[in-house]
Amino acid sequence: MVRKIFSRITVAFVVLVGAAPVQAQDEVAIRGQVVAEADRSALSGAQIALRDDNGQQAALAATDESGAFSIQHLRPGVYTLTVEHDGFAPGRLQFVLKPREIKVVTLALTIRPIPQRVEVSASPVSLPSTYSPSSTIVRSAQFDEMPAGQRTNLPDAIVAAAPGMIRGHDDFVHVRGQELALNTMINGVSFWENPHAVFSGGVTPDVIDVANVMTGGFPAEYGNRFGGVLDIVTKSGFGQNRQGSVTVSTGEANRRNVAGESGDHRDKLAYYLAGSFFQSGRFLSPPDPQAIHDHGHGGHGFFQLDARPNNTDALRLVLMLDGTSFDIPVTPLEEILRPAAQTRERTRQQTAILGWSRTFSRDALLHTSFYQRSSRARLLPASGALAAVADTDRRLSTLGVKSDLARFAGRHTVKIGIDVVRLRPEEILFYDDAGARRFNAVIQVPHVDIDPIAFEHQQSGGQVSAYLQDSLNLGDALTADLGVRVDRYSLVVARTHASPRVNLAYRPGSRATTVHASYDHLFVPPPMEGILSSSAGLTESVEEIGRPLPSLHPTVENQFEVGVIQPFSAGAQLGVTGYYRRGRDAVHTIIWPDARIYSYASFARSLAYGLETRLAAPLIKEVGLSGYVNYALGRVYLSGPVTGGFITEVHHLEENHRFLAPMDQTHTLTGGITYRHAKTGAWANVALEYGSGTPTEVDEDTAARVPGHFTANVSAGADVWHDRDGKRRIGLRLTIENVTNNLYKVAQESVFAAGQYSIPRLISAGVTVRF
Repeated sequence: MVRKIFSRITVAFVVLVGAAPVQAQDEVAIRGQVVAEADRSALSGAQIALRDDNGQQAALAATDESGAFSIQHLRPGVYTLTVEHDGFAPGRLQFVLKPREIKVVTLALTIRPIPQRVEVSASPVSLPSTYSPSSTIVRSAQFDEMPAGQRTNLPDAIVAAAPGMIRGHDDFVHVRGQELALNTMINGVSFWENPHAVFSGGVTPDVIDVANVMTGGFPAEYGNRFGGVLDIVTKSGFGQNRQGSVTVSTGEANRRNVAGESGDHRDKLAYYLAGSFFQSGRFLSPPDPQAIHDHGHGGHGFFQLDARPNNTDALRLVLMLDGTSFDIPVTPLEEILRPAAQTRERTRQQTAILGWSRTFSRDALLHTSFYQRSSRARLLPASGALAAVADTDRRLSTLGVKSDLARFAGRHTVKIGIDVVRLRPEEILFYDDAGARRFNAVIQVPHVDIDPIAFEHQQSGGQVSAYLQDSLNLGDALTADLGVRVDRYSLVVARTHASPRVNLAYRPGSRATTVHASYDHLFVPPPMEGILSSSAGLTESVEEIGRPLPSLHPTVENQFEVGVIQPFSAGAQLGVTGYYRRGRDAVHTIIWPDARIYSYASFARSLAYGLETRLAAPLIKEVGLSGYVNYALGRVYLSGPVTGGFITEVHHLEENHRFLAPMDQTHTLTGGITYRHAKTGAWANVALEYGSGTPTEVDEDTAARVPGHFTANVSAGADVWHDRDGKRRIGLRLTIENVTNNLYKVAQESVFAAGQYSIPRLISAGVTVRF
């Protein structure tokens, strides 16, 4: 049925003909008012022009009798808005539009006393934004500058994007102390899989046009995961004109990458097609400085069709195929004593999204998406007398619809929506640790005794969510975003929860500095990876526990945030944000002994607080420099006892004291600087990363940590050939990762778990042909 629907829609796209104007399709919009600065009277008939950061005209508009205007169906990015009216000096305003943001602006024009000789600057004001002020925008050009090996895994690609993103235990990225770090949204649709390669096929950064990394101040539209929301807008053929590229790169550690893309538009139809294949001899962070049995390879396929059949409707169809196959790395000692104990994992993922936008009037916009995904992760068992036998097969079917209506009325910008998703997980798990016990006896290390387990179960459930949010203009200096989200979750356990959200932004005195504050009450359903087995009471097979634990419960959190944003000349901006998070039934990842089986346990309470600072400077064309610095000071605690799920450490069932969480890192610093030579296109980039170390073993009195680390990556590139108009180019690039060869331990949760080590110094080179 689903295939038949998508086939019919695809045919409908292809047969569309006509000469409608080319516009981008997205939920971003601008509404505003033009007034006279002297008496605040409305100026009707003012001419509005909007241009993107490349200077291309994005839209034209005119104000009505109340001085109001509205521009819809825009893509996120940097824009410059100009306004002209007879008898007044022209106004000009530059701002950034985030995914799904509805920007509110007021432009107050001054009277031009001597039009023939004097150009008086107007005083346009973009109202203080309440749309996740602590978020960070990442554009496609920034992903292009990253090493090809880093772009194969989305969490690794964005780990340096925002403050407080930590490379933690279990090879994952953690944000503000959250185990479920990333909620990945693709064109407004949220899927429930963890985007890390060990869980799913993931999303390739190659197809991202703009991504907004949100860590706080979440509008009511966002749900389910709140370590960080990665709101992605994919590339569109409307942004290309018979353009494409092919990139081939190679490097040490047997890393090979091939990627290509192509896009075009004609009248009201556009397509974008992308594909990539990669392989690496250092795919996961190994448990030893020497990477053994650590090969991985995979591929991504992406197709997007956009259409604008008339001036009121916009359609988008996205199809994705993603997959990986990789080894589970071992230590040199394991290679000697049990060479047959080598396991592999495969992930496969297919995704389809059909979106429709309808403009009912200048003041109303409807957006609806139908989405579907099938995913699978299979862990193949090891062999040999000294290895645990672990065989898992996880499948998830997702089918949903999301729809929201945005309405502009006076001081209010109201969005009301609903998101209905059906989830059908299926899990098969077999585990026998007899071989692992024998191996631990040989190397004389402690072990956990688990009786053989055979588990197979499938279940259907899902979630129905409704949300209402109102962005309220309370004057030229104060805005508020008030919202509430209600979730009815039903899978393993059933819960209904209401989540109020309050975001405030204020410009005290000066129209440059903005103070923002927010309160988010968050409802976080359990993770989908291993949700059935984690909630099946399998702890009765752990001999030290011997009884089943309750099912995993959703996490409930309260987050408070306050910060200051200070813009400077030339577009530079400094942001300082403090946050405080407190929750109950906090989820923590558990890895089974001698096996890459991931389960979860929920702890009674969690606490995280910190201070984050970000300084960003856009490209200064006169000198060709741009850069950023992120710094985070943080602390993360968990408190027992365990309230549900699966765990192997019996002391967590009884102890109720507070302890440092494995993802706690006191100091985290990332930064980068890029130089671009305008005439030749040559560029160079230096990226820095520092972490003070995460806990490795915790008791009531001390907390040992892995040593801190500091690393640097250097990249450079240039066009070695281009044609006369510059459209066809051949570019070369060279990347040196971990320049100082600082081979450090990323994390190690306890003495019972293997640590993870960073990559050594790796050199890679690539060539890109653009046509």
